[in-house]
Amino acid sequence: MKILIDNKEVEATPDMNIIQAAKTVGIDIPAMCYREGLDHFTSCMICVVKDKTTGRVLPACSAKVAEGMEIETESKEIAENRKSTLELLLSEHVGDCEAPCQRVCPVSMDIPRMIREIMDEQPKEAITTVRREMAIPSILERFCNAPCENGCRRGKYDEGISIRHLARYSSDEDIQSGIPYIPPCAPPTGKKIAIVGAGVTGLSALNYLLVEGHDCTLYETDTKPGGRLHTEFSDVELEDWVVKGELDILTAMGATFHWGKTLGVELSLPQLKEEYDAVVLAIGAKSLEDLEAMGLAVTKKGLKINPKTYMTGTKGIFAGGSVVKGGQPVIKSATMGKEMAACAHQHATGLPITGVYEMFNFSMGKLLEGEVDTFIEYSNPIPRVAPDGLEQRGYKKEEAEEESSRCLHCDCREVNNCKLRIYSDKYGVNQRKFKGEERDNFVHVNQDAGAVYEPGKCIKCGLCVRVTKDEGEEFGFTFVGRGFDLKTAVPLDKTLKDGLQHVAELVIEACPTGALADNEKLKRMPKFMEV
Repeated sequence: MKILIDNKEVEATPDMNIIQAAKTVGIDIPAMCYREGLDHFTSCMICVVKDKTTGRVLPACSAKVAEGMEIETESKEIAENRKSTLELLLSEHVGDCEAPCQRVCPVSMDIPRMIREIMDEQPKEAITTVRREMAIPSILERFCNAPCENGCRRGKYDEGISIRHLARYSSDEDIQSGIPYIPPCAPPTGKKIAIVGAGVTGLSALNYLLVEGHDCTLYETDTKPGGRLHTEFSDVELEDWVVKGELDILTAMGATFHWGKTLGVELSLPQLKEEYDAVVLAIGAKSLEDLEAMGLAVTKKGLKINPKTYMTGTKGIFAGGSVVKGGQPVIKSATMGKEMAACAHQHATGLPITGVYEMFNFSMGKLLEGEVDTFIEYSNPIPRVAPDGLEQRGYKKEEAEEESSRCLHCDCREVNNCKLRIYSDKYGVNQRKFKGEERDNFVHVNQDAGAVYEPGKCIKCGLCVRVTKDEGEEFGFTFVGRGFDLKTAVPLDKTLKDGLQHVAELVIEACPTGALADNEKLKRMPKFMEV
């Protein structure tokens, strides 16, 4: 039979559902409770589509094709239906996408991943994680005020994790190895970008623009980088090997440096604008007179700038750091460099200037009474590792590994694969739309099984029930309770290990959220748990 799906003609057979028919012409319909090869269990309703011939909205996972159908898979009406469905699912969701430490990190580094990699003695993986989001970490982590540590949930038990020193350890060790990790850069774009100023803001912007594949040249008045680090932080030693190491990495990424070049003297804005596809100014605090002399538009308050896009009064020229707002923490200057780089990249490549993209991120909020004990169960109960002279010398290997063992790992193990998060981001949901007065308690079930189970993240799709049944697990998963109290669990008061004797990996693969995830603590017993 022939049907239309998004105006594409499809040859379908009567046994096909709409999802299967759509796939034959390369159309993917969002779905969470559907898995090819398993009996359908229409529950999530994220796969709804509209048959224009009847006006009916149908679940594409279970509705069979019929002659003459005209299926529409994306429209404003369908998007609103999916958005409402997702908001209802999130109304009883208990768990976080990103850990609190990552959420409050201004550059959004994946802190829990870095900590796990340090604990697992995976230095190359750890520095890869650090540099994926953070520029010049060996410099930054000597001056950062560590807002991430204030957000760390371990602080509800004793003291937060020493995140700053763990990141510093990772980057210092990498530089001193002699073969440092060089972040990969996108293929050359053919675009040239000038960065003026080698303080934290300028170096950060340089790093992110290199990653995007641009040909970047940095100009600096001084003969060395650092900017205000040399004047405002005289109590912090910025060793030569640290600066050289970070500059060598930027050079290996493709940067060109010109020292002793001052804007308004050896350099002019018209010249830079003519030669480059975008210009990034990170020139430090300047008077109104100095800014006007450089050819920049000003207001009574300072440099004229669009705060959402960092664009100055001249198209293609961006500014950030102390020239825009002085007195910020160093990590905020680095963040401005990252945000400014995103805007300059978008301008240079002809994209809409929207800045740094932030993905949907669910937060369950403050811990309820007793929940910290759930998180602390598999972490090392020792006090914070704080040896004498730490600020001067940093962590040694054994100290870093011991400190990393204190992490609660309260991030979602499937944060990058969770369909609930991916679709919530796509449809712009409001996670608090149907929020109740109280939430359920966070529950984490481990029981030495091949998977960990966090029932607060379960959407009752039934995939774990069907997989364990089809694979012949003696107990497996089943539905327990009824109505709003319905949940999935191992029956007969059996443990998670009893229910997942053989198919833990298959169940993890089938789960569309982070409710069932890899039990990394079982696969690699932390040193502090070894007997």
